[in-house]
Amino acid sequence: MSWEKLLSRKRFCVAKNDSSDATNRSVFEADIQRIIFSGAFRRLNKKTQVHPLIANDHVHTRLTHSIEVSQVGKILGKTLGEKISLPNGYTSFDLGSIVEAACLAHDLGNPPFGHAGEEAMKHWFENNESKFFKELSGDQKKDLFNFEGNAQGFRIITQTENYLFHGGMRLTYATLASFMKYPWTSQKGIKKFGAFITEKEILESVANEVGLIKKSDIEWARHPLAYLVEAADDICYGILDLEDAVELKILKLQDVLDIAMNAFSKEEADTIKKELGPEEDFRVYLSRLRGRVFEKAISGAIDGFLKVQDKIMEGRFEGDVFSALDGNDRRKTLIRLAKGLAEKSIYPDAAKVEIELGSYTTFDILLKTFCEAALENCQHIGDPGKNKLGWKSGLVLKMLGNHAPRKGNEPKEKDWDKYQCVRRSIDFISGMTDNYAVYVADQLQGTSQSNKFRY
Repeated sequence: MSWEKLLSRKRFCVAKNDSSDATNRSVFEADIQRIIFSGAFRRLNKKTQVHPLIANDHVHTRLTHSIEVSQVGKILGKTLGEKISLPNGYTSFDLGSIVEAACLAHDLGNPPFGHAGEEAMKHWFENNESKFFKELSGDQKKDLFNFEGNAQGFRIITQTENYLFHGGMRLTYATLASFMKYPWTSQKGIKKFGAFITEKEILESVANEVGLIKKSDIEWARHPLAYLVEAADDICYGILDLEDAVELKILKLQDVLDIAMNAFSKEEADTIKKELGPEEDFRVYLSRLRGRVFEKAISGAIDGFLKVQDKIMEGRFEGDVFSALDGNDRRKTLIRLAKGLAEKSIYPDAAKVEIELGSYTTFDILLKTFCEAALENCQHIGDPGKNKLGWKSGLVLKMLGNHAPRKGNEPKEKDWDKYQCVRRSIDFISGMTDNYAVYVADQLQGTSQSNKFRY
């Protein structure tokens, strides 16, 4: 792979190839702004990061998490840009902007209730296969029965947000490729993937434009900057999820300090403790410590990347950049221990699990109602004279507004079949915030006590 192709300024679904969208910003900076001002990004404010429907405003949502990841990613991109040879006309700031944009978008596809929402959707489709979906193809079932937030995010930025089925946000190819953590389709048959079959041709177009190495008809090697997006995410959720757990009294401050201080030598740790002062206010203490820990982790990510840079550029590297560090590297240990503590003590938290269990009921109501309406609408579109649209299904489709399937708004060169119609219902449900999902499910059951989530 070559950086000249990898840093393509060309926009997806745009014929012209301008070097900038305006006199005072690059196309990559424009990507950042297109994402920030999108409705999909705004809704992250009320989507779960780890702890659903939490009242404590100090705890991260998907929005605050994405903003923080983008800032770490920006530093990673700029730092790498200063250490490698870039093509003429590009600077380290361009790499920083590309990674920042991809980081801002990295969680756009997450459904309500985060990963619990993904599992709830998978569970519902598996349980209802014989009732609703037995006529679908094997590839179509793989899509529906394995909802994946990364693939949904790719669909949002290339298909459904802004220019419906005509380029989505119309981001640059460099940003789209850097966004792809898993550059293969659901057809690979593994849990994690980056594109549904509806976006297979788009994935191939992006890969060809930036020169990703092709591994099969459905898989390509990662864009090098995708490793930095992944590293920024690992750094932020690895460290900040622990801070949230202290805020919620799931962990003690000392639990986090034991891991954070492990990133430093004894001499460094002693100096830092003197500079930080007393541990009276855990929020202030962690805030003062965070920057120092992030600097260590960022340097580790860059060192790891540079160590395996040749393998990355040849499409031969497997793993994340921290895995490239020596086994006794404190920065590698920091990320490993942070993730391990979260899996052991945070994700199984009883209060969190109780709400996640409730989300299964919410998704059962939403998916049953919207998928039934989608399938009925598919028959109606195929033969309006013979298949009248029911009163309830008509009301349900009104909630989708202009995005409801109808004659004239089909995906490019496609017809509205059962799979495509259900896909649009999934787009709508997965785009809901936690609060709105609960509100709509209560309304559909006739049990809503107020309209506080409506406006």
